[in-house]
Amino acid sequence: MKKIILLSLITLLNLGALNAAKPKPCGTYEGHNLYKGDKGGCYYLKSKKKIKVYVDKKHCNC
Repeated sequence: MKKIILLSLITLLNLGALNAAKPKPCGTYEGHNLYKGDKGGCYYLKSKKKIKVYVDKKHCNC
């Protein structure tokens, strides 16, 4: 019984991680997808380090 509960809990946690909100692109800027930030700014992700580079809002269609 403990194994079933443990497996159920692990499955639910994995599903939650897979369904986590991923940002959706809302425009492009110089070949990069633009995303809306938490405070309303627009940014694209630079390099593998996922550095946020903010651009003017006029480029964003969010």
